[in-house]
Amino acid sequence: MIKRNKLKYVVIFLLLSAFLLFCIFKTVKTDRNGQISISLQDYLKKSENDWFLTGKKEYQIQAMMVSKKTSFHNEYEVADYTVEDDGETVILKGTCNELWASKLNKVIETYTKADGSTIDISDFENKDTYIDLLSKAIPDSYYAMFVPPNYSVTVETAWGDILHTNLENAPHDKGDFLVCRVDKDGNPDLSDIWILNGVIFYNTYDTANLP
Repeated sequence: MIKRNKLKYVVIFLLLSAFLLFCIFKTVKTDRNGQISISLQDYLKKSENDWFLTGKKEYQIQAMMVSKKTSFHNEYEVADYTVEDDGETVILKGTCNELWASKLNKVIETYTKADGSTIDISDFENKDTYIDLLSKAIPDSYYAMFVPPNYSVTVETAWGDILHTNLENAPHDKGDFLVCRVDKDGNPDLSDIWILNGVIFYNTYDTANLP
């Protein structure tokens, strides 16, 4: 009878262990390159890194409108863009010469002309030619968390995109960053998190509080 009870407990233990392993591997997967794929929620639970207070720095970029349909690739986002002459879409060239597209109203909100004056659509009359812009420094307005290159964290953004940290075939410096705004209580706003490439982050965000 004692042996049977011991056997029963051993079987229960093995079943529980198998179940726990199943739960772990269901949410954490490793690809052939050894990178761990994990959801945002699971990464926030297990990460040894903390959120740190940061903000946008003042830095120079360039922008232009195009006269014809133009396609390009952003190697840091591993994403392709196509822009047309629609009077409202602007191509931006960042601190690492990376290209992306944005609407004019967003550009006006985020940047000024190089002399600090307000951007206007008339500044883009000479199409296919870049003009210099300056970012608006916003100190202590964001939180960021470092993600080392061996983690691929999947983030479903508030605007509907699905992003991944440390994408293959893209430079990342030491690793990418999760970024969010500061909420009304001064804490990270976890309802709206996005990803910023590590190379771009060091150029454009304050790293004074980086652990």
